[in-house]
Amino acid sequence: MKNTLALLALSMLMNGAAGAADNISFKGTLRAHACTLHPDDQDIQIDFDQLGSRDLYLNGGTADEPFNIRLQNCNIRVASTVEATFVGNQSAKIPGALALDAGSTAAGFAIVLKDAYRQPLKLGDASSSPLTGTDTTLVFYRRLQVDPDALLNNGIVPGTFSASGTFTLFYP
Repeated sequence: MKNTLALLALSMLMNGAAGAADNISFKGTLRAHACTLHPDDQDIQIDFDQLGSRDLYLNGGTADEPFNIRLQNCNIRVASTVEATFVGNQSAKIPGALALDAGSTAAGFAIVLKDAYRQPLKLGDASSSPLTGTDTTLVFYRRLQVDPDALLNNGIVPGTFSASGTFTLFYP
């Protein structure tokens, strides 16, 4: 009797499922690939070399230094621009700047990113650039900026430092 009831219930479920009307649909657009990230730029390492704390106190930070993200095999019929967005741990003292990693022994500053026009680029904000051809180089700038409290209170701590983040590329 148990087997008969189980078989009857299974039969009713299968018939009900087969006869149900569609109640979900999926849509989308598959676009052609716009660009490929240059293989050497999959993991970008930027070295500030050795710096003197005296220079940071005198100038409030370092000079702007360029770094690039290279795109190749771009199809400008698919997209004419690219938006780059950087994300990471934001500095508590310098809004929008990249904080030093927890393992850093140095302190009192953060990393400020800038767009191609040297305008500050806050973490999470997109920077739009034209795709100029099959190969396009996106230019950005980076600098160390001393946090205001450290500048006033001689709070720059010498030592090693690192910071890490991620960039994403979007082709609108």
